[in-house]
Amino acid sequence: MKRPLFVFAIAVFCVSILAAQTYKDGLYFAQDNGYANNQKNQLVLEVKGGKITSANWNLLSLGAGTQDLKSIAKAGQVAGAVTWVNNATLVENALVSSQNVNAATVAGVPSNFNVAPFFDLAKKALASDPVAKGVYKDGWYFSLAAGTDEYHTRNSALITIVNGTIVDVLWNGVLVGFASNINPSKMITSMNNQYPMTGSSRWDQQANIAVQALIQAQNPANIKVNSDGHTDAISGVSMQVKPFLDAVNDALAQAK
Repeated sequence: MKRPLFVFAIAVFCVSILAAQTYKDGLYFAQDNGYANNQKNQLVLEVKGGKITSANWNLLSLGAGTQDLKSIAKAGQVAGAVTWVNNATLVENALVSSQNVNAATVAGVPSNFNVAPFFDLAKKALASDPVAKGVYKDGWYFSLAAGTDEYHTRNSALITIVNGTIVDVLWNGVLVGFASNINPSKMITSMNNQYPMTGSSRWDQQANIAVQALIQAQNPANIKVNSDGHTDAISGVSMQVKPFLDAVNDALAQAK
């Protein structure tokens, strides 16, 4: 049975609309809402002339003293990280080539490599506004304190910068001197209710509040710290923030 010509006309029209899809020029960012299995996907897209011209897919971890996965792969010491980045690069290039954010598979990428998070974030990013222009250099910047604070923690900061703007910060730490059954990641230990804290909020909850305050401030100097290391500038944070801001300043020194 032949289909009416108008059905084919509609199909051709829909395809032409998809092919003509354009976006506002700029840099776009999206990330998972949280850390699933202690990992979080991030994606940066660049649009020029209405088309996606570059994609940068990265993976963050709550592991103690851990950088972003692409930085780990660049160091070349973790084979699994290098393999992940190689596959991610194929996915990034496929999007730029096809402009198709609805793909389910990518040629050359193993079937056990999950590409769904990438395309989910691509749609999420392009549905948002481009990231406003900031003052820093783009990239992922990491700092880990050489010494411990009074909470037996080597504080770390992992900062994501897009278009010069701080879009994400992970405040974490390496616990020192704890029992062997305690995860050395301060964030993981706190989320598992294994890190002792006084007051009603866990360490990870207060840390996330401090992080959001920094993202809003865009400059650690804009958060006033008292002589005792605490701050009155962030509601809901009663613990010291100076170790966090020190780690942030060290990380941002690489982004100037």
